[in-house]
Amino acid sequence: MDEQSLIKYMTTKRYKEGEYVCWDFVRDIYKDLYNIDLPEYPADEIQAEFKYELTSNIKHKKIPAGEAQEGDIIVFSLFANQHAGVMINNESFIHLPKTGVQVSDIADVGKNYVIYRMEK
Repeated sequence: MDEQSLIKYMTTKRYKEGEYVCWDFVRDIYKDLYNIDLPEYPADEIQAEFKYELTSNIKHKKIPAGEAQEGDIIVFSLFANQHAGVMINNESFIHLPKTGVQVSDIADVGKNYVIYRMEK
């Protein structure tokens, strides 16, 4: 799916604060667009789980900075909380902060992030 279609599709979905967290949003993208069921994790455990061990049947690998592609998962710290989103190209990602669905530049998160590529 091209970048504009992905943004349009995901921003039309309705998310209510308190009912969804960023990982729910990432899971929705993977289920809806890639037909991959990601495991459920509490939001505060996302980065720790991905950094050390993903306890599921989904193969994944860390991706070096600058090599991200559409669909890769970015995990980072946001004001001392863990946060996750999905890359829409090498420089931008879509995510669900408390303000609603948003597209951000990877440069906005500094260097404290990890990017993963999921494989079926």
